[in-house]
Amino acid sequence: MRSVLVIDESEDASSDVSTDVSTDAPIESCIVPETFRQALDGGRAFDRVPLSNEDIERIVVRVVDHGLDTGYVARQFGISQRRVQQLAKRYRETDVVPKAGVRGRRPYARYPSDLADLVLRLHRRTRRGAVAIARHLRIRHGIRVRNGVVHGILEGAGLVRESPNMRGRKKPWIRYEREHSLSAGHMDWHYNSVFRKWVCAVLDDASRMVLAGGEYDQRSSAAAIELLIEVLHKYGHIQPLREVITDHGAEFYANTRNEDGTANHAFEIFCRDRGIVHILCQYNHPQSNGKIEKWFDTYERYRKEFATFDDFVQWYNRVRPHSSLDEERLETPEQAFYRKCQDILVGNYMRMVEREMGEQA
Repeated sequence: MRSVLVIDESEDASSDVSTDVSTDAPIESCIVPETFRQALDGGRAFDRVPLSNEDIERIVVRVVDHGLDTGYVARQFGISQRRVQQLAKRYRETDVVPKAGVRGRRPYARYPSDLADLVLRLHRRTRRGAVAIARHLRIRHGIRVRNGVVHGILEGAGLVRESPNMRGRKKPWIRYEREHSLSAGHMDWHYNSVFRKWVCAVLDDASRMVLAGGEYDQRSSAAAIELLIEVLHKYGHIQPLREVITDHGAEFYANTRNEDGTANHAFEIFCRDRGIVHILCQYNHPQSNGKIEKWFDTYERYRKEFATFDDFVQWYNRVRPHSSLDEERLETPEQAFYRKCQDILVGNYMRMVEREMGEQA
């Protein structure tokens, strides 16, 4: 009885597999894919052709033992002549009938024993979903785990929240954002029923970083102005905030205007005096200010887990990678903020050098 040699024709299993995975699982059955030039039948190339191990044995016996032409045998089984030649060559060299490997990914036995603990720790730290945590494990820990495995761990711990709006997207994402930090900031008010507070923030358009924010007993133009003053104080040495995007709320805009279009409104006057361009969203179109609306959603989900508002903002800015930024580097909003203002910082430095050189001359 002839012995059997396994030809591993499985697809690349390097992705989504743990570095601790065993690849010694037994191989049972598969198909032989057309990896070389394909036979033609009426001008049509054959696709992958399933072959049983019995078919493979019949092919090599007919060619090697009975001396039949490889092209004739290829037409009998509907595969390429090159494939027949490959199987026959292997049989001649080893005197072993080739056997197909398992189709698809290589079987694997296990992931690291502490994978579940690691997934849950990352979830507690970042509050992110299965796809983001799996990416984090691949990038930071070198564990090539499948998204479905992470999802199963989170589901088992009761940490999965189904969102019917995310089950299928009919249109691709179209992202609109400024290239540099401090080019524009989004502002709005939001009421939190848990703390019974109004929250307002200035969110950088380019980096998604919270530049300033606070919780208040009531909405007011004065509080909104204070936040802009804080932004100018903290980041004005880099560049003053160029634009601010708001809705038509009474804290930002006077809906009763003079005949010339002006109004005696504190927030509008402050922006005008400080050279900040005030951009208004369309009426009944919250998507125009969608970035701050998305941040309010994050606020609603996780604010209660932090003792203070400042603790929450520090976590959001510095700890939690943002999916709209550089995911391959697990970039946080604060990292993106300074990355996207490097050109501004370099320009400031060059102007300072030129100024000093001019003074010395």
